[in-house]
This record gives sequence, structure tokens and C-alpha cells, in this order.
Amino acid sequence: MSLISPLVPVVLPVIFCAAIGVFWVRFKQPFDHEFVRRIVLWIGAPALIVGTLSKTAISAELLQQVLLASFCMLGFSAAFAAAVCVFFRLNVRDFLIPLIFGNFGNMGLPLCLFAFGEEGLAIGLGIFLVTTISHFSFGVAVLSGKAMVKGMLSSPIIYAGALACILIFNHWTLPLSIQNSLSLLGGMSIPLMLITLGVSLSSLRLQGAGKSLGLGCLRLLVGLGGGVVTVYVLELEGMLRNVILLQSATPAAVFNYLLAMQYRREPDTVAGMVVSSTLISFVSIPVLLYFLGVH
Repeated sequence: MSLISPLVPVVLPVIFCAAIGVFWVRFKQPFDHEFVRRIVLWIGAPALIVGTLSKTAISAELLQQVLLASFCMLGFSAAFAAAVCVFFRLNVRDFLIPLIFGNFGNMGLPLCLFAFGEEGLAIGLGIFLVTTISHFSFGVAVLSGKAMVKGMLSSPIIYAGALACILIFNHWTLPLSIQNSLSLLGGMSIPLMLITLGVSLSSLRLQGAGKSLGLGCLRLLVGLGGGVVTVYVLELEGMLRNVILLQSATPAAVFNYLLAMQYRREPDTVAGMVVSSTLISFVSIPVLLYFLGVH
């Protein structure tokens, strides 16, 4: 019990907030996915990115390391995912993207905050920025078969990240009134992300349990493998190492299922993959956190 109790303050808030979403659906309460998605995408997440990165003591050098490590993590994960698709004879356009992209936002950001504090959240947001841009561009291009530059450039998260980088690289600070406003608006993002995760998971169904379970395990292995190789190649240490490993080990993102539905890429199987990897992660992530020293 002494090994588990220190992890409870990190993991329990994530489970609790996601459970609110699950019970919200069970009690047949209305939930406007599109409205919440737009609030988070257009207001909450950009405010969280600019507000957190600009007020946290993160140097320009560390930010560069975070961005480089994020691209490397995705690159190595993509290589592992491609190898998995070839070895198991999976359709690359159906399963490459769900194997690469974990739940870096809805689950990763709260875990970074509760496990490593504001500095961990700032690094996690840098990773979230890179992975979101990559998902909207490379991910959609693979699934649709054509480049989606317009869709990528329409994401406010890109411009929020650019503004945060400008502030950090120039050592500029925001007026207190603006900083407080961003903190207030950004504060709604993480609870809404977790509640939305619960709502989304409760509506997904685990079909083809064997295949879904196998793909869920592969997603976690591919992601963590990409994180481990990134840490080894870039010789990362300390907080950056821990956050990269934690973010890389997150389950398949719910957004993978939405894209699979939109482009008709085995949506039922991807849904099962999202559910199974998320359920497994409630065991695997506490184990990882323990080995990262969160105890």
C-alpha cells in the first residue's frame, strides 16, 4: 500500500474527472461534443499554452530541447508503428496513425501537471503543441491520402504556440491582467478535456476484443518505445526525460477514432483500440510513474 498511496494524488484526479463524463452519459444528460471541442480548441488550449509557457521559468534552450524531443519521439514511434503494421500485416493507412498518436492532451497534460507540477505541465504543453500540429497535418494526410495544409493552418493552437515561443525567446513577460485572464481561461481546459474523455469512452464499444486488446497493447509499446529511444539518443535527463516518457506512454487518442470515422478507416477496431489502451494505461501509467520516481 505504501508504494501505491503516493501515486493516488496523481492518478485519482484523472480517473475522477473522466468518471464524471462517464456518469454524465449514463444519466442521459446532454453533452454538446462540438461546442466543448471548439471551446477547448479555440479558447482554452491556446490560453493554457500561452499562459503556462510564458509564466513558467522555462528557458529558450529548454523549449528548443522540448520541441526537438517531441519531433524525435513521434519519428521513432512512427518507425516502430510502420514496422508493426508490416509485421502483423495491418493496413498502414488504417492503423499507422492510431499507433503513433497517444492521448497527449486529454490524459497527458493532467498527468504532467499532477506528477511534475507547473514545470512538467509547461514541458507537456510543448509536446502537446508539436503532436497536435503533426496530427492535424501528417495524421490527416495519411488517413485521407492528401495534404491538409489549410486545416493545419486554421488551428489556433499553432498561433498560440508561436506567440509563446516569441515571448520566451525574447524574454518578454505579459501584463499581470492578461496573465491572470489567460490563467483563468486556460484553467478550464484540463477538466473539460478529462470530462470529454469520459464521455467519449462511454460511447465507444469494444468490438473484436482480441484484436482491439492486441492493438491497444501495441499502441502503448510503440509509444513508450519511441520515448525510450528519444531519451537514449538525445541523452535527456531530469524533468524533460520524465515528461517525454510519461507522454509517450499515453493510450491512443480519442481523436484517432473520430478521424477513423470521418475517413472510414476501420472505426470500430480503432474504437476498441482506444478503449483497451486506455483501460490498460490505468495500470501501466502508475507503474511507469513509480519507476520515474513519483513516490
